[in-house]
Amino acid sequence: MDGHVSGSDSDTDAQSSAGVGESSRAPLTGSGDQDAAAQAPSSTHDRHGHRHVPSGAEATVEHALTEFADATQHAVAEVNRRAGRDIIAAVGVAIVILAALGSTLVWFPWGFVVIVALGVAAAQIELSGVLAAKRQVRVQKVPLIAGSVVLALGSYAVDAFGLMSPALLAVWVVGLTSVVILVVRLAGPTSGYLRDVGASVFLLIYPGLLASGVVSLLSHDQGPWWVATLVVGVAATDTGGYLVGVVIGKHQFAPRISPKKSWEGVAGSVVLAGCLVTLMVTVLLHQTWWKGVILAMVIVVTAIAGDLVESVIKRDLGVKDMGDLLPGHGGVMDRVDGYILAAFPTWLTMVFLFGGV
Repeated sequence: MDGHVSGSDSDTDAQSSAGVGESSRAPLTGSGDQDAAAQAPSSTHDRHGHRHVPSGAEATVEHALTEFADATQHAVAEVNRRAGRDIIAAVGVAIVILAALGSTLVWFPWGFVVIVALGVAAAQIELSGVLAAKRQVRVQKVPLIAGSVVLALGSYAVDAFGLMSPALLAVWVVGLTSVVILVVRLAGPTSGYLRDVGASVFLLIYPGLLASGVVSLLSHDQGPWWVATLVVGVAATDTGGYLVGVVIGKHQFAPRISPKKSWEGVAGSVVLAGCLVTLMVTVLLHQTWWKGVILAMVIVVTAIAGDLVESVIKRDLGVKDMGDLLPGHGGVMDRVDGYILAAFPTWLTMVFLFGGV
């Protein structure tokens, strides 16, 4: 836009110069008409062919709009530079994800469970791909993903139909899936067996087993509100930390792991998540405010820890993002890291504070 404005000014100067030159060479009798033509404002034509000459007010408004657009563009570019990603795309993707989760959580809980299962599978595929590319690890994806999907769907099903305890199901699924992984890997070379099996079982636990904590929250009588409290708490932790950290962050929180995190950002997470979670606990769950404060601190600590765990894994593997499925965020793991580690501690805390299993 700057180039367009500068080009128009240059053309106007050139035309003015040309007008002056011609008037100096022309006879005196025609100089007045030529000066008037040179000084006449540029005009446009509307769709009916009528000639329209911009007034001074219109030119001022157009200039102000151009300046505002320029300032907005530069501000967004600066925010993207400091964040290291496309913030507009990130916000758009976050809104779509929250809308999908929120609508299924309220009107179709099974749809929410399916989204969780698909998210776990996508995260495991991402991590498997990075491990194969960076460490030549052969993750046993078929038993891994099958076991994780059964764990997510089954945890909700057994509770909904009263078949067994979700905790007992988790023991069965994790145990059997681990056995299958150990046996299936026997078909490969002996070299790297322990490495491949260890990575596969690790991905069964993280994110597989830990993510099933979200389903455990949903199984409660107030399940949708419990899950909503977790989602709002983790989102507030991320948002509060980012906004405060970008504006006034100076003192690094974990420079060895995540240099962009600051103590000021942690304070922002505590304040925003503390306020929102406490409000939800008192208004929606009808519990006392101090229980909301305790729950908020558990969510903040575990969500930040989840982010740091993901950062360590990425640094160890030498990658910036786990994938590129979600514009502005990277991969699925880059979006859900805080939720994975916060789900089980949040569930246990809510059961302890509010009662019920």
